[in-house]
Amino acid sequence: MIKETREEKLAELEAILFLQGEPLSRGKIAKILGVSAEELVELASIFEERLAGAGRGLTLVVNESDIQLVTKPRFHEFVGQFVKEEFDEELSEVSVETLSLVAYLGPITKSHIEYLRGVNSSFILRSLLLRGLIDRIPNPDEPHGYLYRASAATIRHLGIEKQQNLPDYEKFQHLKSALAEKTP
Repeated sequence: MIKETREEKLAELEAILFLQGEPLSRGKIAKILGVSAEELVELASIFEERLAGAGRGLTLVVNESDIQLVTKPRFHEFVGQFVKEEFDEELSEVSVETLSLVAYLGPITKSHIEYLRGVNSSFILRSLLLRGLIDRIPNPDEPHGYLYRASAATIRHLGIEKQQNLPDYEKFQHLKSALAEKTP
């Protein structure tokens, strides 16, 4: 791999790991980047070395099957305080919008949520997960993918027994069917 191409691939690797916000399979990353498994190992190693510097707040978690970009463990307390303050605040309009999509259309993939919202939803989904408002479950149709659904606590908080009791639930099921036909 020539140096210019390697630098571009490193930037692409950083971008997709940042965007995803969750573990990505090595196979999927290699396919997205258009590199071999061996080249991906080299890229991940170089990226990991660059992140190891004292002036960086992120690191890679690498195992046999997945790679994820995460905050360094030494920032756990600092990040925990930030997250706690975020949760003390009321839900933002964007969070309510995303929670509504998950409640009405769930279980739903992240890509479908982003298709409907028109923007990346990684951070909003993570916030809703940490607050216990949604659940992330394995996607039976995609080995390394997930589906999002309203948590039991959310359903209970809304004063209903099940998701199907949401107002106008049936109307939204037609949207879900149309969405499944339009997107992968």
